[in-house]
Amino acid sequence: MASIAKELVSRVETTVTTVKEKIASHISLFTLSDEKITELIYETHVHADESFDEDSLFVVVENILKRATQIIDKVVQGSNVHVDNVDEKYPKIDLNVPLCTIKSVGSELSCKPPGEEIAHKTALSILQKLSTYTWEAKSVLTLAAFASDFGEFWHLASLYNSDHLAKQLAILKKVPQLIKPVELQKRRLAILEVSNLIKTVVRVIAIFDEFEKLSANDPKDIPELPAALNHLPVDVYWTIVTIAAISTKISILLSDEPDKPHDLAPYSQKIHYVLNKLNLHLTISRKQLVEAEAFRKIRKLFSYSSTEVLEIIKALIFTKDTVQTLIDGSTNRTVSIETLRKKNTLLFFSSLDITDDDIALLKPVYDTTKKEKNYTIVWVPVVEQWTDELRKKFDALRPKIPWYIVQQFTTVVGIKYIKEVWQFKGKPTLVVLSPQGKVENTNAIHLIKSWGLKAFPFDSKVTKKLEEERNWLAKWV
Repeated sequence: MASIAKELVSRVETTVTTVKEKIASHISLFTLSDEKITELIYETHVHADESFDEDSLFVVVENILKRATQIIDKVVQGSNVHVDNVDEKYPKIDLNVPLCTIKSVGSELSCKPPGEEIAHKTALSILQKLSTYTWEAKSVLTLAAFASDFGEFWHLASLYNSDHLAKQLAILKKVPQLIKPVELQKRRLAILEVSNLIKTVVRVIAIFDEFEKLSANDPKDIPELPAALNHLPVDVYWTIVTIAAISTKISILLSDEPDKPHDLAPYSQKIHYVLNKLNLHLTISRKQLVEAEAFRKIRKLFSYSSTEVLEIIKALIFTKDTVQTLIDGSTNRTVSIETLRKKNTLLFFSSLDITDDDIALLKPVYDTTKKEKNYTIVWVPVVEQWTDELRKKFDALRPKIPWYIVQQFTTVVGIKYIKEVWQFKGKPTLVVLSPQGKVENTNAIHLIKSWGLKAFPFDSKVTKKLEEERNWLAKWV
């Protein structure tokens, strides 16, 4: 009895294990977590010691697929696109194509049955073969393997009626089976779905290349980039899975069962999600790099011994393409920013919470600048995100201020600069610049409160003189 019971337990355990394996094998590919995918794909990754000119190979592949999809548009949709007029990039002349590797990957993509699990296993097999390449290279090589067959197929389709050799080769590739008018009409939507999905994959891999180029910059300049690069292996995995699924769809269309089910919609949804996420990372990364370069430009301008103050103000307050006019508070008319050229400029930075007392403090200074023609004051309201409510608040303050007014200061770089370098923390700050762009005082407000107009024009020379006077008086007190 004991032996029978033991055997029954063993059978039950075996059955449970088998059931678990079957359940596991039927878990949807699209329910896999990023953590699980990362675990699986890193088992295939050794180290990136094999290299080739990825950029040039991608250019070739992109050109092939661009022309192939244009041929599809022409053949399937009857569009008037002239394939010879397709814009192309040019690879390096001495490109050494890793042909055997591409063929090896191509064999993994060929004639696979449909199914999420098959696409997953195909992707892992390809990653295993490409274990010694960078993640971006893995995606480029896989796309190259796909493009080699796909491009040839549609090239032969375009020459089928005009070139005898192409016609014979096309027969071997089963081109006639797909391009017959009746078949084209029946498979039109499926072919266009494949074409559009290929275009999306190309766009995704193009962003991988952009990330690689951005990674050559100082990481401090692009804090967004590490998150994108850390997730790159998973994004590469989904790219390869999608290519595998597309290859299977094409195999089905050329088979004796062209209506065999193989839904590309889940792959399309996933790769579009990846594309949108990557585009967001890329947009933020590029913006951060532009801001970092602009910040350095401002620092550089201030480091020069002689820089026209107007150029500094433009770089600090406006973006390159949106230099605004100023408002003359005394007339409520707009004036050109050129008004500030070669002027000693007092930049009055504040939030929109300034009080009447803050404005009154500067009124005598403004009256003095009206007499001293080479001096001027400019109010720069610091608002990081304008809203309708804040715009109303700004419009309510404008009539109270008689000097020049910047209509909108929202440049991230400029705000970052005045916060980090001039320690602006929201309270009124008066920065004094000479006509040569030299910072004479990073905040003259305290000087005005202590000395009034006696401290005018609030430059370093007067500041030093007043400090000496204060120290001298202190000796006699």
